[in-house]
Amino acid sequence: MNNTQKALIGGGAALLAIGGVAATMMGDLGAVVEPKEPPNVLIILWDTTRSDRLDIYGYDLGTTPRMAKWAENAVVFENAISPGMWTVPSHASMFTGKPPTTHGANIDWRWLDNHHTTLGEHFGDNGYDTYAFSANPNLSPSRVNLLQGFDTIETSWKGKWKRPVARNGQKKLIKKDKSTEISPAFDRSAGGPRTFSYNAAPVTHQAFTEWLDTRESEQPFLAYLSYMEAHKPRVPTIAARRRVSTDDDEIRLQLATDLSFNSQLSYGYDKVRYTDEELVAINHVYDACLVDLDEATGNMLDDLEQRGVLENTIVVFTSDHGELLGEHQLFGHRNSVYHSLVHIPLVVSWPASLKGRRVTEPVSNMDTYNTLVELAGLPSPPDVDTSRGNYIEGKPGNYGAFSESTSVDPLGFSRVAKLFPGLDIDPWNRKFRALVDGNYKLITDTLGGVELYDLVKDHNEVHNLAEAEPNRTAEMQAKMDELTGTFPAYNEGLREDGEGEVEDDAATKAQLELLGYIDDEEEDEEAGDPMMAP
Repeated sequence: MNNTQKALIGGGAALLAIGGVAATMMGDLGAVVEPKEPPNVLIILWDTTRSDRLDIYGYDLGTTPRMAKWAENAVVFENAISPGMWTVPSHASMFTGKPPTTHGANIDWRWLDNHHTTLGEHFGDNGYDTYAFSANPNLSPSRVNLLQGFDTIETSWKGKWKRPVARNGQKKLIKKDKSTEISPAFDRSAGGPRTFSYNAAPVTHQAFTEWLDTRESEQPFLAYLSYMEAHKPRVPTIAARRRVSTDDDEIRLQLATDLSFNSQLSYGYDKVRYTDEELVAINHVYDACLVDLDEATGNMLDDLEQRGVLENTIVVFTSDHGELLGEHQLFGHRNSVYHSLVHIPLVVSWPASLKGRRVTEPVSNMDTYNTLVELAGLPSPPDVDTSRGNYIEGKPGNYGAFSESTSVDPLGFSRVAKLFPGLDIDPWNRKFRALVDGNYKLITDTLGGVELYDLVKDHNEVHNLAEAEPNRTAEMQAKMDELTGTFPAYNEGLREDGEGEVEDDAATKAQLELLGYIDDEEEDEEAGDPMMAP
C-alpha cells in the first residue's frame, strides 16, 4: 500500500483497533428489557461495505452522518467479523448460524440446501410475517436459495420495481463519465450487458413501506433489505461526489479513470497500474456511494420512526463483506481475508429494550441468527446451536473472530488470462482462513502462506510479523487448528434431488453478468467470481 492510501483510509484506525479505549467492554451490558409484545425485526444490509469508511467507526470524510446519529442510541460492535468474504457464504452463515465449512454454500456449490432451518423459516414458523427486498441477483430465490422461508420476496431487476429502480440509476449518470460499464461514455466495443436495475436504495424504502401498508396481518414482521450501491459498477450522485472529493479536478479524474471489472482485475495481476491520484479518486467514488446509501437509509428510518414502527423493532445494520480498494495490490472481494474484506459494520438498535453502547470484543454476523432468536424469545430451532453465541448479551460464539474462503476464483483469473495469455494461476489458486485473537490476526492459506498482524499498530495489515514472532504465530496456528477441528464438515449426502439446478431468466442473467457473478462464456461450466461477487 502506498502512502497516499495509508493516509486516506487510516483515519478510523484508533476507534477500530481491538481493545480501543473509546468502546465499552462486553462485561458491562445490563439486562435486556423484556418487551410487552414480540418485537419486529429489520435487517438492513449494505452490500460490500467496509466498516472503516463509516462515520460510526471514526472515518472523517462525513460519509454516513445520518447512520452515525441513529447509532448513538444503538449497540455498536467495533470488531464485527464476517465469516466469509463474498455474498453467498456470508449470507448463508448469517441465515443459518453455521460457518461456511458446514453449510457448504460457496462458488463451487452456489446453493443453500433446503434441509437448513433458515432465519426466515424459523421466524415464519413462529408467527412472523416475512419480507425481503434485494437488488442482489445472488439472492434470487431460484439462484442460491438464500431467502428460503421469506414469504414475500421482491427484487430490483424483475417485477413491478424494475423500472423505478432503472430510472433511479439512470438519473445519477453523468454524460462525460467513462469509468464504468454502465457509464454513458464508456467504451462498449467489447459488448456485455448494460442494466440499471441495482441502484435501488430509494425504491427499497418505497417497496418496504408499501408492503407494511398493504399487509393484512397484525403479526410481527421479519424483514431483510439488501442494498447494492457500494458494489461495482459504482455510480454515485454528483452531490455525493462533491461531499467527499477534494475539488472538481478530482471529480473529472474519477469520471476518466477506468474502473471496469477487467481493469481492476488486471491490477491484481500487476497488468494495470493506477497513479496515487487515481487511487484516491477511486476510493472517493466508493465513499460517495456510502453518502448516497446514508441518505436513502436515513430517510427510511425517519419514515419508520414517524410511523411508530421503530420503538419495538430490532434493527440490525450490517454488511456481508467489505471491499479491497487497492490495498495489497487488490481490488474487489477476492483472494484474501484481509480486514478490508472481513471487518464489517454491525449495529443493533431496539429502542424499547436496548441501551446504546460500544463493544470491543470480536463478534460474527453469523451469530445474528442466534442473537435474534434469543432477543425475540423464540424457541431454539432443531438444527442450530443457539446457545453458542448471543453478542448482545455478551455471549459471543467461538467463531466470532474467524473467517474463511472455502473455494477459489476461476472466473476472475480466466478473464485476465484472456487479456494476458500465459499467466500463472498458481498464486491465485488458494483458500484462506483467518483468526483474530486479542490484538493479533493470523491468516493462513492452502499454498502454505502464513501472515501475522498486530491490528492495533497495523490495522491495514502491511507488516507481516510471522517470521519475527514465531512463538505467537505457532500459538495462534494451534488455536485455529483447534477451532476449525470443531466445525462439522459439509454433508453432500443431505442434498435433495434438484438442488442447485439453476436456469436463469434473461433479466437475472443480465444482472449477474453486470455485477460480475458470471461470465456468459463460462456459464456452462458453472464458473463464478467471488472476487467481484457482493
